[in-house]
Amino acid sequence: MLKNIDYKGYNLYFYEDKYKEIGKKIVEKEYKVLNYIKDTKRNFVVLIEIDSKKYIYKEPRNEFRIPQRQFMTIFKKGEALTTLENVNKLIEENGKSEFAKIYLAINKRKNRMIVESSFLMEYFEGEANYDFINKEVELLKTIHDLGVYHGDFNPGNFLVSKKGEIKIIDTQGKKMTFGKFRAHYDMLTMKIDSYPDMIYPYEKNIWYYTALGMKKLKRLKFVEEVKKYKKTLRDKGWKI
Repeated sequence: MLKNIDYKGYNLYFYEDKYKEIGKKIVEKEYKVLNYIKDTKRNFVVLIEIDSKKYIYKEPRNEFRIPQRQFMTIFKKGEALTTLENVNKLIEENGKSEFAKIYLAINKRKNRMIVESSFLMEYFEGEANYDFINKEVELLKTIHDLGVYHGDFNPGNFLVSKKGEIKIIDTQGKKMTFGKFRAHYDMLTMKIDSYPDMIYPYEKNIWYYTALGMKKLKRLKFVEEVKKYKKTLRDKGWKI
């Protein structure tokens, strides 16, 4: 059962009681950073150590950096809590141990909007491995069969250990609500961006062509230029 406490203005969410104390240590910055994995305006990801154990700590910053998204957090749980709930459900209820486990979600709200957000994830020793890419496609098909999509299907989000074990990362594990659109969008993301020789695994129906049209629209030069310009302004501190 999901539990939560308030600690110094932060909301801590967890399933196992030991992560309550770990959450408090994160709020107090009582951890050791072992490696900076990503530190951008969008995301902050580090390998940390608490009580001699390694974890991945992530702050999805766009959620509270972009005003439109921040405003919507009035009505939503937020990315960290959504990830905690959905991924644990996939592991515990659906037996999908391939997902890297999420242990803890933390957020802070002001005027009901999220102003800080983070979560703690299982540390897994692995890396992207293109030799396993077909196996990853088949694995994602089993996720789609549960009515769930990844959201950013690429080899970098499927870590492979030296023993060949796979862990899925960087997904909120959300349910598909618009037919099979998201399943096709996942597969097209892999095929177009990372694996052009992939044998497409699904029937090319209306959902396929809708997803393909959306991918092509986002790749139009003027759309990419607008996105690039907005990103530049945000990085300068503009609230757009």
